[in-house]
Amino acid sequence: SQMQNSPTFLVGSEQQRHILDDFQKRDQHFTEEYSKNKPLCFSARAYQKTHPGKMKHGHKDADATLASPMLLGVADGVSQLEEFGMDASELPNELLKVCEELAMNQLIPDRPVNPQDAYRGPVSLLKEAYEETESLGSTTVLLAVLDNSTRIHGKLHPMVAVLTIGDCELLMLRRLNGRQSQLQAVFHTEMQRIDGHVQTPLQLARVDDRGDPDFDEA
Repeated sequence: SQMQNSPTFLVGSEQQRHILDDFQKRDQHFTEEYSKNKPLCFSARAYQKTHPGKMKHGHKDADATLASPMLLGVADGVSQLEEFGMDASELPNELLKVCEELAMNQLIPDRPVNPQDAYRGPVSLLKEAYEETESLGSTTVLLAVLDNSTRIHGKLHPMVAVLTIGDCELLMLRRLNGRQSQLQAVFHTEMQRIDGHVQTPLQLARVDDRGDPDFDEA
């Protein structure tokens, strides 16, 4: 069977603004099995392959991935922006690059950090990264941050903080019954799609009048 490519469409800022409360969700999951009280890091790799349909029609790959010791990230750029004369890959790549720089400065254990530059959670990290970017574009975002600063009952308890905007998915698997047991899903993010349509996920954007005359970065 032939693989079909379904493009992602730009969603106007007004349409997204009215439904943000519906998508907002905060959840916490704890495990008491980790007891070594030592800092952790990701041992991560990323694999990325352009969709054959995009290659066939000469579309640029607007997806970006990040695999670093303190931060994992995926940003799926909105390919429709090519129709407005914008490079859909610029914002996803610039955004994840800045996120990595901030994460390395804020999250490396035992590294001196000025109080004003300290890690304040994934939302603050993404907000700061966005404010430091300049590229036009629109993208979904998924970040997984390894935070070694959390303490529970006075003991170090590393935690993974996850932030998602749109429909990229993070699936966390663990061996719950010993090292030889099968992997089981213990956490996954939920897709945020406007009216449930695969082509209109929630997005982080910076566009001009070509894409959205009502866009206001403030």
